[in-house]
Amino acid sequence: MKLVVDANIVISGMITAHGVVGELLLRTYPPLELFAPENLRIEVSKYREKIARAARIGVDDVAYLEEQVLAPVHIVPDPLIPPAIWERAFDLVRAIDEDDAQFIAIALHLNCPLWTGDKKLLSGLRRKGFDLLVTSEELRKKLGQ
Repeated sequence: MKLVVDANIVISGMITAHGVVGELLLRTYPPLELFAPENLRIEVSKYREKIARAARIGVDDVAYLEEQVLAPVHIVPDPLIPPAIWERAFDLVRAIDEDDAQFIAIALHLNCPLWTGDKKLLSGLRRKGFDLLVTSEELRKKLGQ
């Protein structure tokens, strides 16, 4: 299954590697085909110390876990996405959180759902009729786990 993965999902999966999100990220078979914007690695690395505290592991362990989680993620370079899709993505998130436009642009470009745990983003986009979204619980049900 193809999905765009949000930074909050990656971070959540790293904090609770044996929780629902961690299990979906690391142990789904066949593996999920994950896509993300270029700056996902930067976004995740900004939270290494917070992840280490929350997961009760060392920062070096977080760096290792980060590599494990991000290794299978396909990075979609910004220039591959047509300007019209960028415009639509910005229009969709303008009143919600413009930082999420990159994830929405990839979802639109690849025509696959954005996997996110951001409740504000989910409710805001669903109110606008955007349906390329999936929560961890919805994904778990779709995969029969």
